[in-house]
Amino acid sequence: MPWGFSAGRAELSGAGRFLARFLVKMAANNAVLNRLEQKGAEADQVIEYLKQQVALLKEKAMSTLVLQASLREEKKLRVENAKLKKEIEGLKQELIEAEIRNGVKQIAVPPGTTVSTASFSDDVPQTTAVASSPGSKNQIKDEDEEKKKKEKVEKKGEKKEKKQQPAAGSSDAKPVDVSRLDLRVGCIITAEKHPDADTLYVEKVDVGEASPRTVVSGLVKHVPLDQMQNRMAILLCNLKPAKMRGVVSQAMVMCASSPEKVEILAPPPGAVPGDRITFEGFPGDPEKELNPKKKIWEQIQPDLHTNDQCVATYKGVPFEVKGKGVCRAETMANSGIK
Repeated sequence: MPWGFSAGRAELSGAGRFLARFLVKMAANNAVLNRLEQKGAEADQVIEYLKQQVALLKEKAMSTLVLQASLREEKKLRVENAKLKKEIEGLKQELIEAEIRNGVKQIAVPPGTTVSTASFSDDVPQTTAVASSPGSKNQIKDEDEEKKKKEKVEKKGEKKEKKQQPAAGSSDAKPVDVSRLDLRVGCIITAEKHPDADTLYVEKVDVGEASPRTVVSGLVKHVPLDQMQNRMAILLCNLKPAKMRGVVSQAMVMCASSPEKVEILAPPPGAVPGDRITFEGFPGDPEKELNPKKKIWEQIQPDLHTNDQCVATYKGVPFEVKGKGVCRAETMANSGIK
């Protein structure tokens, strides 16, 4: 074999090995990028949780400041009250001295004796002051202090009762149960992959309103894109809108869920977008928007499950569209719902 031909084959073999190594590196880089995007989605969820915690801490700090201001005001009032007591005692003493100068006889009253104005003659000017003996002064002082203590106790009791009575129409008076959730039948009109996250879909969903809502769902690994189009579903519509990788999500698709599998809950046949999901024994209108600080959804969610017939339930009571039937998962029985 000519020497030139052998050298050419060696160069081609080296180029092939270089190309193979380059393709292996590219595949590894793609896997790293996918992991980074998944971590980015998880980081967004952590950031949202941290924002909620910061808001709670701010609220607690404000409560502490209000309490400190109240304590300062109470201390100030106590000082002013002591000054007023001192002034009253001085005025009483001046009154007694003036009466003595004018010839009004002062009567010493033993401690524990009640002074009655009826015992004086009509011709003698009546006065509530008694002789300036130590016993009478102590009695007056004790009576004043007792009266003020009683008034304080009564005022504290009134304030406590007011605090304990919830305001009329306040949402705090409602029980924390599934009636607070705005669950509706919806139709996923279109769905596409999130431009900045491979694990998320961005959907346009008709929930019976004038215009569709935008919903972001982490269903890429569980539901193929073609099965997301024109699909009926159950939507939780009164969560506070949240931004997910730059897109604001205005509702949540309800799914039967386990660590291995996720299925979108389906409404009964004949249900249309906007139909309300109801629960027998749990009447009431839903909140306009759930307050994330009160953790209402987090308290209700653990009681949401599919039963052994795959029917979606809250504490064993089915998700129901009145007159049309119950909602269910396709195959997942005895699973959590979220």
